[in-house]
Amino acid sequence: MNTKMKKELISDMLTGLAVAAVFTAIAPVEALAQLTAVSDATEGSILRPMMQFASYASYGMGTVLTIAGISSAKKHADNPGQNPLGHALGKLGAGAAFLTAPSVAGMLADTSTESGMTAGANLSTFTP
Repeated sequence: MNTKMKKELISDMLTGLAVAAVFTAIAPVEALAQLTAVSDATEGSILRPMMQFASYASYGMGTVLTIAGISSAKKHADNPGQNPLGHALGKLGAGAAFLTAPSVAGMLADTSTESGMTAGANLSTFTP
């Protein structure tokens, strides 16, 4: 493995770690903000701008990574020997994860509230 490939691999690994760190930081913040907004109206109004910012940031990063993935896939199609397909697929996957993160966080927050799937469930009277 030559030094150029090693540098690209390290760069892609660091990019992947940064994406994972940002995704790990954004998804719980949004879920917590939505859960708090549902449970307490006054605190929800305070956290709403942060929730919107996290959503916009996630959508923006998802769009950028998806476009970068499409570009990398085109580079792979033009020269498969120099541009591995794994890089393009990784960027496309990360882009998809960022694009779906706000929706998934919202669904998870909805299932943990009274209006979600747990509404009316009582473990003492639950029969399988």
